[in-house]
Amino acid sequence: MFSKSAQYYDEIYASIDKDYSAEADKAHKIIQKYKQSKGKLLLDVACGTGAHAGPLRKYYQVEGLDLDPEMLSVARKKHPKITFHQGDMTDFDLGHQFDVIVCLFSSIGYVKTKSRLQKAIKSMNRHLLPGGILLIEPWFTPNQWKPGRAFMTQINKPDLIIVRMSHSGQRGKISFIEFQYLIGTAKGIEHLTEIHELGLFTHKEYMDTIKATGLNVKHDSEGLDGRGIYIGTKSTK
Repeated sequence: MFSKSAQYYDEIYASIDKDYSAEADKAHKIIQKYKQSKGKLLLDVACGTGAHAGPLRKYYQVEGLDLDPEMLSVARKKHPKITFHQGDMTDFDLGHQFDVIVCLFSSIGYVKTKSRLQKAIKSMNRHLLPGGILLIEPWFTPNQWKPGRAFMTQINKPDLIIVRMSHSGQRGKISFIEFQYLIGTAKGIEHLTEIHELGLFTHKEYMDTIKATGLNVKHDSEGLDGRGIYIGTKSTK
């Protein structure tokens, strides 16, 4: 995933003005509207560099989970007071439950297949306390995804220049993005390539998968930044 570029991840998304703090505030408002459990334990699944986990600490006792050791290394340096776990979202066991579980910035797409989506939602539900809430920010649906598009992001600082180009493609129900990086520092110019594959699930597949675990589910079409969000609530009984 982002192992090769993890140390530059925050710089890149800062350059496109992604506002993690504002998104954390919006998530908190949704959580407060639907959560029925009394505690403040929150797990950020696929937490990456902890960009959401950090601002969510204003409201909750936060832990993070991610598969990528390089992303976790960055997260631990940024947020030494947060406990971060390495694990696969489709099959993890932290030994305790949470009032809130979030999986944001479309990270759920990395499960790639419907069977792994089902496993991921089941794993999250197992870690959710009665009355707790699950927030999932989806990746694109098959109808929304547009293969054949190219984009470029640039960072131009005295000590760091990055040009990242991406190109989108599709194979069946798998979307893929090829990232090409040119990174200039005092040490020289480095070239990196990453291929990211994410599953394209329909709205109905998200809804049905969350319902199948026994959670009540609602969909907010706006969500945190226009991608929409699925809100699963667990019965108190």
